[in-house]
Amino acid sequence: MKFIVSSSYLLKQLQVLGSVINNTNALPILENFLFELNNNSLTVSASDLETTMSATLDIETDSTGSVAVPAKLLLEILKTFPEQPLTFTVEENSTIEISSNSGKYALAYLPGAEFPKAY
Repeated sequence: MKFIVSSSYLLKQLQVLGSVINNTNALPILENFLFELNNNSLTVSASDLETTMSATLDIETDSTGSVAVPAKLLLEILKTFPEQPLTFTVEENSTIEISSNSGKYALAYLPGAEFPKAY
């Protein structure tokens, strides 16, 4: 799974979604953003079980799939980037690599299937 997105565009969307995430979650999976790729769109969701917010972003990809990425860590990383395209690559070893013009970050992720479904 691989996609490219603007750093500032993604950061703005995630900052809004991050307001749903509580510091005291009953389920550790709720401390993550759910990234779902499908047909050149990325849907990012955040939930506290009572409220679920989602944003859909148009991106460059030919991949499909879903992963849950640690919210606080991702927000901190995105704040360090100036406006530039970021390449997210999901690796088989349960890490997601974020590549930019200035370097690379690697984050552990959880399977997207573990994230609670919104109804």
